[in-house]
Amino acid sequence: MIKYLFRHNKNYSRVNIIKEFTKDINIEKDIYILMPFSKNQFFKNFLKKDRIINDFFISNYDTYVYDRKKITNKNPRAWWKYFQDWFNFRYSKYLLSDTMVHFKYWERLFGKFKGKHFVLPVLADTNIYYPIEKTIDKENVKILFYGSFIPLHGIDVILKAFSLMEKNNINFEATIIGKGQIYPVMKELYTSLNLKNVTMDGEFIEEKQLSEIIRQNDIVLGIFGNSEKARSVIPNKVYQSTASKKCTVTMNSEVLTEFYNDGDLVTCDNTPESLFNTLVELIINTDNIEQISTNGYEQFNFIYDKTKKDFEQFIKEI
Repeated sequence: MIKYLFRHNKNYSRVNIIKEFTKDINIEKDIYILMPFSKNQFFKNFLKKDRIINDFFISNYDTYVYDRKKITNKNPRAWWKYFQDWFNFRYSKYLLSDTMVHFKYWERLFGKFKGKHFVLPVLADTNIYYPIEKTIDKENVKILFYGSFIPLHGIDVILKAFSLMEKNNINFEATIIGKGQIYPVMKELYTSLNLKNVTMDGEFIEEKQLSEIIRQNDIVLGIFGNSEKARSVIPNKVYQSTASKKCTVTMNSEVLTEFYNDGDLVTCDNTPESLFNTLVELIINTDNIEQISTNGYEQFNFIYDKTKKDFEQFIKEI
């Protein structure tokens, strides 16, 4: 029987996907899946470790020290987070990561993993993210970015690219949704750029409402940050966008090739100039937007179905 270990049983997208993938698996002995953001539960259930699949997902140490830079590596809180991550990573018998690149980064941080590892991509909840028929308005292409305003996202790159588009009289309409750590700084930048075609009001919205907004846009932006983590992950917005059959533009990174092919996504350097050129090219030729949307959607479905099948086999072998 599959059982779940978690700190709080929250409505995380990844939790819902794991539960969807495992709901019909019948096994005789108990197997525990340690859900993401619950690393303390590994200590509490350590005696069961040979039957625990640990969804490591993110390193708390890396997130706080290197990615978001909330504390330095000399802070005692950082030491605890490092130990917490190290213990989970080194003593798990079965481990999940979202990409192989991310997993190898963890090995550089915490040492060689000696157990069995499975890459479970972030994916998207297909009950929420799905396509509808929509015609692109060639005179007013709609661009969307949404996120929690963390350095990983590179929102400054996005805002400066939009500024270049306005200065060059490109017709577009952009929406930026979300609020978080760096929102005040980005709001100052947004105001100083005096953007006319871009809405950014810092509101949080429900996931189902977000999925509806995604379906009403033509291009969805991924991430453009400059951290090790930004180069190690395929963020949820890439999967959610392709699941909704939208043209996805994100920064070029080796990690994308783990699951997507050329033509499934549009990539560029994480600079305002490169993003500007990429968006203008798409706006000039909207047929490319439609083709890439179709390619990305078909690839998402392939990734989803293959992952579900392979994950079931991974659990049954345990």
